Amino acid sequence: MAKSLSERIAARSVKKKPSRSAQNRAAFLALRVDIKQALDDGWPVKSIWETLHEEGKIDFSYQAFRGYANRLILSPPATEPPAPPPVAEATPAPGASNPTKPASPKTVVKKPDTAAGFTFNSKPNKEDLL
Repeated sequence: MAKSLSERIAARSVKKKPSRSAQNRAAFLALRVDIKQALDDGWPVKSIWETLHEEGKIDFSYQAFRGYANRLILSPPATEPPAPPPVAEATPAPGASNPTKPASPKTVVKKPDTAAGFTFNSKPNKEDLL
């Protein structure tokens, strides 16, 4: 009987060598704590890369190092958008005729402000013409 697709994928991934970019990213992530500490101490990214490159801890380019630093350390983590505020239930006014039925909230519709700038008028003023 033939192996399932999941089994074939697992066997292939064991044999497959990780890509160069995956190796570079793994090397950066292994040193991330040290890199972040050096950045917090005020060292420039270029000096950090030069030191790690000379020590042989990383062997990828400065451009790749800078990209990893920007994405994984310097950029603030993406946060989820804030949840909408909870809708308060309407409470009936004192002396309402039907206390079990909540009063319908009034909605206020705001008209958009007029846009500043050019407005086209299809009927020209005779005085504006030459």
